[in-house]
Amino acid sequence: MAVKILKGSILIHRVFDVGGEVNLSQAEKLLSEDSKRLKLTTDTRKAIIIKDAPLKVELGTGVMEINGAPLQVNTFARVWAYGVMSITLELTIPIGTSWGELVLLAQGIEASGDIHKAAVAAKDALKKRVLAAISKPTEWAAYEDYITYFIEKMDGVANPRELLEKADVPALILAEGREPLSETSRDLITENILQYADNDLAVIDWNSALLIEPDGQRDVADVIEFSLTHLLEFRYYDDLLNLKLDELYDTIEQKKEGVINIFRNFYADIAEESSTRYIEFSEFLGRIENSLKTVGDPYLATVFRSSAEQFRFDDWRKSISRKMETLADITQILQGEVNSKRSHWLEIIIIVLIGLEMVPMFLAFKQYINLEFLLKIFGK
Repeated sequence: MAVKILKGSILIHRVFDVGGEVNLSQAEKLLSEDSKRLKLTTDTRKAIIIKDAPLKVELGTGVMEINGAPLQVNTFARVWAYGVMSITLELTIPIGTSWGELVLLAQGIEASGDIHKAAVAAKDALKKRVLAAISKPTEWAAYEDYITYFIEKMDGVANPRELLEKADVPALILAEGREPLSETSRDLITENILQYADNDLAVIDWNSALLIEPDGQRDVADVIEFSLTHLLEFRYYDDLLNLKLDELYDTIEQKKEGVINIFRNFYADIAEESSTRYIEFSEFLGRIENSLKTVGDPYLATVFRSSAEQFRFDDWRKSISRKMETLADITQILQGEVNSKRSHWLEIIIIVLIGLEMVPMFLAFKQYINLEFLLKIFGK
């Protein structure tokens, strides 16, 4: 019997960095009745606490055409305290969709340009509404995208584990239906399967995830989205450090060409900003570590760690830490050179000033010598 989807949806995420921080209380007032704080369920399986829970904002419903077929879409957003907006387009999977049709739908989503345009438009409109609550608004071109296939009810399988045998799950995760995947590709996906009860399933990959949730609860999907916002912040800090390092390297080239102004406080400014970024990044790492501690349920903690592994949090953390150390070392070395040169110039200036102070004394002494000479001549 072929597998068919009886109830499900596709969550298409676009995550953007919009500024330094967002005052959620102020944003909530600006959005009035359109927003509410995210509250996850609190049963024994799904107890999770997120510090500074984001605002969830409903942005309306509509119809979007994928593969020539109209699909209902509900758009909502979450505004996070650390300057991130995640826009989600939720497409309803038509009742009776076969697994093969779902894979084709996934391919259509990947190929569609309208989805990203709609997400950017939604982000821009929402950002404009809460702009007063955003400190240091920015417009960073990079973003994160992710797709979660959320299935609540299906026909053709007795349990989610059976789905792995009857349906091509890796093809859905990779949105690849044109050619058969190799066993290696399949194993990389199917080895990352999580399951709490016999009737649920989570397959989390770096690009998309498949969630089987008969009770319809979204906590696992919310944890994945939470992790996705952290990934964007990792990328943001990494890109920022690349920019600062490039500025330093350009300055070194100017120094070699002899056009650098030693009295300019460039290195001190870079050092101060580096310290500020280091504090921000330390707070950011602390937020990630605390989020792991505050996940009260082992299953959701496992989901978070699995997402962190797929998103390569450790690699990003090491890369950023290495660049921060490089930035600090180069800044200190160059600042030391400038301080040394300034000291030399100050020594020269002091010597010149002392010399200038000696000029009147020398002139007075010379005048005294001349006067003594005249007195001797005329005295005779």
